Amino acid sequence: MKTEQQKRKIISKGGIILLLLLIAVSVLLVWMFTPKDDSIGVAQIMLDGKCVKTINLLTAKDSTFTLENCENVHFEIKNHQIRFVNVNCPDHLCEQFGFISHPGQTAVCMPNRVSVTIVGTDAKTDGIVN
Repeated sequence: MKTEQQKRKIISKGGIILLLLLIAVSVLLVWMFTPKDDSIGVAQIMLDGKCVKTINLLTAKDSTFTLENCENVHFEIKNHQIRFVNVNCPDHLCEQFGFISHPGQTAVCMPNRVSVTIVGTDAKTDGIVN
């Protein structure tokens, strides 16, 4: 027969240990999959094979802009990412690339001869958009 104290106990010692273990694993997983500042790169926008703008995505503010020499192409920066948006081209495939922000990612608008490539964080930025 259980005593009154044993009946009131909601969680056993083993249950408390299991709960703490689950919390620790959850915190570890969140930390592992949260993007680190050094994983956000610099966007290099190329027009006709020449770099016309570089943007440090870590410091760039959310905005929409177009290139001086190519008003058919618009870019959107949001949450330290960049993408093609509202592009005047026949197939709009470039818009389907979506947002990019990590080194090695590239999006291209072939009809307008424009590309955006994310390079490492140590790249020189001469046209930062804020």
